[in-house]
Amino acid sequence: MTMVVMLWGWVKVLRKYRLYILLGMVVAALLNAFARFWGEWKYFFGVLIAHLIFWQAVQSYLYGKNIFLGVGVVKEEDSKGLRLSACFVALAGYSFVFLFDGYPWG
Repeated sequence: MTMVVMLWGWVKVLRKYRLYILLGMVVAALLNAFARFWGEWKYFFGVLIAHLIFWQAVQSYLYGKNIFLGVGVVKEEDSKGLRLSACFVALAGYSFVFLFDGYPWG
């Protein structure tokens, strides 16, 4: 039960500072794409699009809207646990894109 209370406390912090979190995510994505892929245009725009897809999913969670991840959707009226899980998947995907360094066979 304590873990649920701690997790809900983090959700409150996320919602309180959601504008700053989302702006930080956008700035971090742009800096990452510019710093790592400037001149490698086939990766540059792909990385930006991947960040955008995951960013909009986190934004949708923080603002209480439908979350679109790929071809799936988590609706506003779905359970809080499912919505939070979708948000964590989106954050994990967003973070994973930072580790992308091109394809080794490319």
